[in-house]
Amino acid sequence: MSGMRKHLGYFRQAMVDMNRFMPFLLWGKLLTSIAEGVLQVWQPVLTAEIFHLSEGMNLRILLRSFGYPVTFWQGMKYAYIGFFFSSITPSSTGGQPAQLYAMKKDGIELAHGTLALIAELTSFQVAVFFMEVAAVKAIVQGKVRPSGELLILAVLGFLLNILFIAGLLSVLFSHRMKDGLLRFLSGAVDRLPMIKNKKKWKERADGAFCDFQTCADLIRKDPKVMGKVIAVSLCQVVCWFSVPYMVYLAMGENAAGYPQIFMLQTVLFMTTALLPFPGAAGISEYAFVKLFSDLFVKHPIAAATLVN
Repeated sequence: MSGMRKHLGYFRQAMVDMNRFMPFLLWGKLLTSIAEGVLQVWQPVLTAEIFHLSEGMNLRILLRSFGYPVTFWQGMKYAYIGFFFSSITPSSTGGQPAQLYAMKKDGIELAHGTLALIAELTSFQVAVFFMEVAAVKAIVQGKVRPSGELLILAVLGFLLNILFIAGLLSVLFSHRMKDGLLRFLSGAVDRLPMIKNKKKWKERADGAFCDFQTCADLIRKDPKVMGKVIAVSLCQVVCWFSVPYMVYLAMGENAAGYPQIFMLQTVLFMTTALLPFPGAAGISEYAFVKLFSDLFVKHPIAAATLVN
């Protein structure tokens, strides 16, 4: 009987000790789960953040090549201003004007700021073009199979990007196009009755175009500048197009590999980025659902769309 009481005493003491240490064990598991969740969430967040970091670095590289002592934080300021105002204006039209305003406040001439933005956009589209070529090859080889309407949109987007890059390069380096634009502006000034001092406006436009051309010549004579910018843009696009894969892993999916998801994201960009759809956000979500619905098997595709 005494032995039974002794064993019951041991058991009771063990239960008391377990009650004491159980909260610590539960908190340990909870903190471990929270840490794992934070790491899973921060991977796509940090990958997406490289998009802004790259734009800020490119604007800094270009503006410093024009002679402006732009700091790293100024470049990041221009990148975030562009992203914010593009997000809240129709068809993302407010980003570049807001960036030019911020640059002008920092003492950067409008012509030089405009050239930096055009050169940065050109490098981004060139980097995207390299990814699109790989996506077209994957489509031809049958590794990626977008449905009928998305395939048509992807082809149109690919061709439109080629034309867009050609237009941007013409604006950057074509003297004939800039002369034509200057003549057009001069004619518009002559025809607008509300402009009184027409000579002053023409001289101002001519000076801005001369400044633009001077900096464009600097870029053309020093190809290392655009080489650096395009290299940064390649890293920017690769990280940006990798966000869906990071989200895919964070949601516990493992049915597809990185190359497939990267190519699907490239096709998604081809179908929606440059084509003039009304309500572009809606078509982006629709295309994401159509392209990725077969890959998300553990969670609803709607949740993946929102997280992405």
